[in-house]
Amino acid sequence: MATPLQRPAGNPVDSPAAHSPTGCPIDDSAGNATDIATGSPIGNPVAAPAAPGAWPLLGHTPALMRRPLEFVTSLTAHGDVVRIRLGRLPAYAVTHPALVRHVLVDGARDFSRGRLFDKASAFLGEGLAATSGALHRSQRRVIQPAFSRQRIAACVPVMRHVAQSIVSGWVPGRTVAVDHAMNDYSLAVVTRTLLPDSLESRSGEAFQQALPVLTRGMMVRMILPEWWTRLPTPGNRRFEQARRTMAELVAEAVAAQRAGRAGMLSALLAPQEGPAEGEHGLTARQFQDHVTSIAMAGVETTGASLAWFFHELGRHPELEARVHAEVDTVLVGRPPRHEDLPRLEFTTRVILETLRRYAPWLITRRARSPVRLGAVTVPAGAEILYSPYALHHDARWHPDPYRFDPDRWLPDRCRDLPRGAFLPFGAGAHKCIGDAFALTEMTVAAAVICRHWRLRPAPGVRVRAVARAEIHPDTLPMVAERR
Repeated sequence: MATPLQRPAGNPVDSPAAHSPTGCPIDDSAGNATDIATGSPIGNPVAAPAAPGAWPLLGHTPALMRRPLEFVTSLTAHGDVVRIRLGRLPAYAVTHPALVRHVLVDGARDFSRGRLFDKASAFLGEGLAATSGALHRSQRRVIQPAFSRQRIAACVPVMRHVAQSIVSGWVPGRTVAVDHAMNDYSLAVVTRTLLPDSLESRSGEAFQQALPVLTRGMMVRMILPEWWTRLPTPGNRRFEQARRTMAELVAEAVAAQRAGRAGMLSALLAPQEGPAEGEHGLTARQFQDHVTSIAMAGVETTGASLAWFFHELGRHPELEARVHAEVDTVLVGRPPRHEDLPRLEFTTRVILETLRRYAPWLITRRARSPVRLGAVTVPAGAEILYSPYALHHDARWHPDPYRFDPDRWLPDRCRDLPRGAFLPFGAGAHKCIGDAFALTEMTVAAAVICRHWRLRPAPGVRVRAVARAEIHPDTLPMVAERR
């Protein structure tokens, strides 16, 4: 079975290195265009079917705001490429994994990051999460060494210590806000491994308060028209305050690096002067943008995934018992080490299943020129939307998709999963640079906590999924019990 630093058999975590390009459309042996979603010959392009339920002027914005998960999963029934409206702005939702993979991997040069990332660039600047093309490729080459296998392995003791600190204050029989505890864990891991010490020691609380406001505000700005973001609403004021707070905190991190209090990324900061500025490292501004991007991507996503992990174990005592038995067998009573992680096979499958069930719900791209997607030609400049959440809940690729089944990731069961049907970290040139780091971080936390604790659902509490940039539990109180 795969480990946090390996790919599962059948390659369910899509990777450009694992596949050869197919093109879209591709030519069959007779020279006719072929729909890569169906394998059938296609002739002249057809119009994309329109999703029902559009409002005058507002389009599908009310559905996206009120019931986002239901809306994105409903689109599959209308076609592989479905036309929707964000207000008056037309957009195309791509629902078939082969076409999504084309957008992300095989035909990626035909697309830029799109509306969501345009909105994010206002505070992410040249960070990896907001750039496209040559700039993104060059910056990614500079950042990649910070996430090497060796550096991630060196972070395991820090992850272990942070997890142990989080649970040290738990009292048997008391209720724990697990969603908050897991956010605290992921924040502390990011600040103690990636950033200078000063950010963690003085400003962690402000940092964590700003993150959900920014992620929610970014999604709202993607859906609503530009004029709305300029109104002095309470939500807009909170967003602007959170943006200023984040900028101040990251500027503090850069200043701390210059004073020699280095974090994992600080070695990448290049001198400011000279003709080769930024060629082998990052300018101070680029460093600031990347720190913001990585913090945005690495804190809320990992915290939410770990919260869902323990929520699912609490709902399925039989799965919890298997995790506990594996942790006991592998660790033999000691804290987890990096070399232990590959042997936590079932625990890894539970994490993969958590990432499937609670994936990001909406991501954008933009067509640089007219592009053929199956039988539909998408015009230049069109917004392209895809939903990992919807792909992960499509019964064609994931049978009984709302059932939490870690064993669907056994090699013989996931071997035939189509490319593009499992995208917890994206795919292609813009695939999350910290995927292995995040998987390691989650596995360490799971092992540390499951050694001594079980978490039971709080009586009478109904946990709801809330869609921000990621999918979070609205609240997750659980009762801590000593094993």
